[in-house]
Amino acid sequence: MPRSLGFSGRLPLFVLASTILLSFFVQRTGLSRADKTKPKTNAAIAEFEPAFAVRGSACITCHAKIRPSCITDFGYRDRYFFGHSAGNSRFGPFDGSIYGDFFGGEPNKTAWLTAEISGQIIVPRADLNLGASAGKLADQPVYQKALQAKSLAQYLQVLENQKANPAAVIEKGKVFIGAPNSSTLEARFNIVPGSGIKFKFVKNSPSSPDLVGIESEPGGDFYTNVREVVCDGDLFIRGTVFLNEPTIVTQNGCRIYSTGPIFLQKEIHYRGLDISASKPNLQLVSAEAILLGVGDKSCDAKDTDSPLSRRLVSGYAVSTFMTRSAESKSISPPSAAQSIYAAGKRIPFLEDAGCHDDTIDFSRLLLNSPQVHNRYKGTFKGVIIAEIALFRLSKSDFEFDPVFKDVPVLPLLRDSDYLEVK
Repeated sequence: MPRSLGFSGRLPLFVLASTILLSFFVQRTGLSRADKTKPKTNAAIAEFEPAFAVRGSACITCHAKIRPSCITDFGYRDRYFFGHSAGNSRFGPFDGSIYGDFFGGEPNKTAWLTAEISGQIIVPRADLNLGASAGKLADQPVYQKALQAKSLAQYLQVLENQKANPAAVIEKGKVFIGAPNSSTLEARFNIVPGSGIKFKFVKNSPSSPDLVGIESEPGGDFYTNVREVVCDGDLFIRGTVFLNEPTIVTQNGCRIYSTGPIFLQKEIHYRGLDISASKPNLQLVSAEAILLGVGDKSCDAKDTDSPLSRRLVSGYAVSTFMTRSAESKSISPPSAAQSIYAAGKRIPFLEDAGCHDDTIDFSRLLLNSPQVHNRYKGTFKGVIIAEIALFRLSKSDFEFDPVFKDVPVLPLLRDSDYLEVK
């Protein structure tokens, strides 16, 4: 008859059982060492490395160089998909809607046919029936096959196949490109609605320094950088933000989330908190708009128009600048833009890019907002996530910055708040 096992005999079984239970707990809770040290990244950014994810991409693609990939949906599942039924706009899919494919960027070509994309184009699985909307394109032989496309992916692939180095068009079941509204920002920062909190900073880690360098201007119209910005974490701001040639001092990234528009002018300077910091970056989120080098007064003697007004109020296709947030409140594009324009007018130090060096390059910069506007002509290296984006026509050069695969990306937001591809 076998002798009863004592504690020492049961110890190996106890250790084995404990190990199995601990392993199960770690898998269920995600508390492994690797998970705790790995920065929170966006799945679509990590997989596709998009230079931009923009819904209404008609203007941003015109003669653009895009490396390696981009994500778009042409407004899929909204009434203005591919420029159709765009409210009171007189523009359609090929004659001016930012959600269509703008015709005229080059003789007999639409914007997408002029773009140079080195990698992939990611789009949703979306049916397409261009029908009688072809307009002037109907007489262009190069578009005959494209106009017969039955899906968005097929339309773009036909265009790409005519290029010397065609990009591959990838269909996905779900593509969401957006930006958080003010209520979502409050919720993600655990701010009680109606509390009136205007400023809240969450450090990257307990060892991160306190925030320094961003303050409200005396009149309270906007927040601005008043010295070097020491920012290693996530900052909530209620209102307008104006960054004037900021120096960002950070270890893993400074992330600013604003309920109002963000205006940025001149070059961004980065400095690490210590010599080991090799990945400083700036991530900007606005519930309304982000504008780079867009001022109210032009410094070109031949140009009497306001660049700020032209981008937001009096521009050719502003009636098609529709966003989910404005649509949900039944606010027309001109009305929504007027509010952003008024915020810019209240910043006395705001300059247009043409008033200084308009060839500035940007790097290590992520922008997320319903609208993104840029008047600089230099290379943009980073990530743009927006419903509509308007850069310098025929002057745009976009490149994904790999830093955004190695640093926390908007860690207080959920992917479903701004960019999700499945």
